[in-house]
Amino acid sequence: MTIQAKEKFFYASGAVANGVKADAFTFFLLFFYSNVIGLTPGLASLAIFIALMVDAFTDPIMGVISDRTNHRLGRRHPYFLLGIIPMGLSYFMLFSIQSSWDLSQQYLFLWMLTFTLLTRLGMTIFDVPHRSLGSEMSRSYTERTSIFAAREMFGWAGGLFNAFLAYTVFFKDTPEYIPGTQNPEPWIYYGITGATLMTISVLVTYFGTLKYRNTSSNNEISFDLKLIFSQIFIALKNKSFQIFFFGYLFIAVSWGLNSSLQIYMNTYFWEFKSIMIASFLGIYALSTFSAFLLIPRLVLFLEKRSILLFAIAFAALIPPIPILLYLNDILPDSGSWNLFFALAPFIYLANTCLSSSAIIRESMLGDISDEVELESKIGQQGLMYASSSLIGKLNTGLGILVAGLALEFIGFPQGSEVLPNADQIFNLAMVQGPFVAVMMIIPFGIFSFYKIDRQRHRNILSQLEVR
Repeated sequence: MTIQAKEKFFYASGAVANGVKADAFTFFLLFFYSNVIGLTPGLASLAIFIALMVDAFTDPIMGVISDRTNHRLGRRHPYFLLGIIPMGLSYFMLFSIQSSWDLSQQYLFLWMLTFTLLTRLGMTIFDVPHRSLGSEMSRSYTERTSIFAAREMFGWAGGLFNAFLAYTVFFKDTPEYIPGTQNPEPWIYYGITGATLMTISVLVTYFGTLKYRNTSSNNEISFDLKLIFSQIFIALKNKSFQIFFFGYLFIAVSWGLNSSLQIYMNTYFWEFKSIMIASFLGIYALSTFSAFLLIPRLVLFLEKRSILLFAIAFAALIPPIPILLYLNDILPDSGSWNLFFALAPFIYLANTCLSSSAIIRESMLGDISDEVELESKIGQQGLMYASSSLIGKLNTGLGILVAGLALEFIGFPQGSEVLPNADQIFNLAMVQGPFVAVMMIIPFGIFSFYKIDRQRHRNILSQLEVR
């Protein structure tokens, strides 16, 4: 069955919530608490890491709960509404703290940890069932790619729009605060806006996808912890899932480190003003849209593994190039619009590859869930996508923790009063560029062993149909 464009729109709209959260947590949260509020980078990154660890291990549980829910609204939709309040309210509280409160490091840490954790738990309640619903809307090898391409595009769009508002509305440069992100006053309004966007997007996808709810006359939820962990172990025995798990593991930790340090690079290495950083968002939007258009077409005649390996390779190789060129005085001066335009092609190509890899991974996971269902005789889409979410959170969290520890190791200053020196900025660039590129060699090698191709998936579906 072909999914109509409006149905993809309603489904994909929900990804805006995750995009807003991901943008804030990946690019802004560590910077806000360490360089604005004054929490040490090590403690700030530790709070994010702990919240991610707790959240990550709730994902498979949420996946199994969702898989085994029997409700008049279906297996997925009840949790869309259930996740709104903790998600939106906690996100707002996270950015409502003020530097003028003069709290101790302990209280700052507890505040950040509490609301980071609650925001993530609220997102888990919504996001795991939402990903699973996308896989259930179609079992087609190519149609799934189109559905998740739309989801990925809306997720990126939500994050980019949130970042655009941040740099153009909330964090404008002022004579007192250059860059504007160091101004403590507008951060609460940034939090209100993000919470509102997240809430609206969840409601749109809830009402727009009710057609796809899997209803049941039995309104009870049937699960227990023994069942949950037994199904997790079933999934872990599958070789395709093992390859996916460990491959995605290293992608996530690499880009968690890269993304966490991006705001520091833009601020201190490239010395871009807020308006320049905001202008980059247009390039990110264009590259994401390019991936959205390109990947569903490439998957018609190329295998998903081939596309993924190509995307990983280029996502790794491209980002260090401008750093090395700049250090050798080949690029224009820092902080200039000439430098902006020189970097634009590199950013476009790298982000197109990154977005493409995300689309393909989500589509591949749907195929893997079919294989696990064939082997186990149990539909486990919720568990599969919960596992994907778990991997991303575990290793993005590890990447952020490594980023915070790296900042501590190179002696990067905290708070907005002290600026880093030249050696600290150079070391920052070496971590964010070449080091991350070397780490990406590992997932490239792992995914080269992935075996589910078009013909294999066709055989899986035929066996499922006659079972």
